[in-house]
Amino acid sequence: MTPAPPTSAFAPSATPFPSGPPAPARPTQHRWTIPEYRALGETGLFRGVKTMLIRGEIFTMTMPAPPHDVALGLLDDWLRAAFATGFHVRNQMGFDIGTDSDPGPDLAVVAGTRRDYAGRTPTQAVLIAEVADSSLSFDLTTKAELYATAAVPEYWVLDLNSRQLHVFRDPHPLPALLGATAYRSHAVLAGTDAVTPLRAPAVSVRVADLLP
Repeated sequence: MTPAPPTSAFAPSATPFPSGPPAPARPTQHRWTIPEYRALGETGLFRGVKTMLIRGEIFTMTMPAPPHDVALGLLDDWLRAAFATGFHVRNQMGFDIGTDSDPGPDLAVVAGTRRDYAGRTPTQAVLIAEVADSSLSFDLTTKAELYATAAVPEYWVLDLNSRQLHVFRDPHPLPALLGATAYRSHAVLAGTDAVTPLRAPAVSVRVADLLP
């Protein structure tokens, strides 16, 4: 008869001893909703600071320089004249996208009168415009995707440094796995070029006339 193998007093346990204290739980990031973001603003937390809410994150922005203010005023004046009937232009006011984004566009052309929005923030616009200097990359990527997601048919970015106008049109969903929407058309216009808004086809403006 074959003898049974010897039994060791130090045979490994079926349940291994822990090698150390359990790993701490990974911290989670709080994603702010639009109502929470607005409630924070009402406390005065953002007083004197320009902010925006992008996908649940709060961003602060640098104060605009004089060229930005001049370009914003020129573009505002022109859009008000171009969309004088049936629309109005909102200057650096709220614009809700989903439940967690208010990018606070420089200019948004929305349907109706100002009084139509006394109790709500618009979620649709026929044209949104941003005036960009240091924010150009953010405006051309993150904000473009947001406005495409909101089905804004036309989005302008006035680039002060290169003295160009980026015109985005035709928002279209990307493949489902990407879970995003983008503009199919992106044109870059020089100062001597003219642009005509999709919803105001009777008027046009030279890009140079919008620049400081």
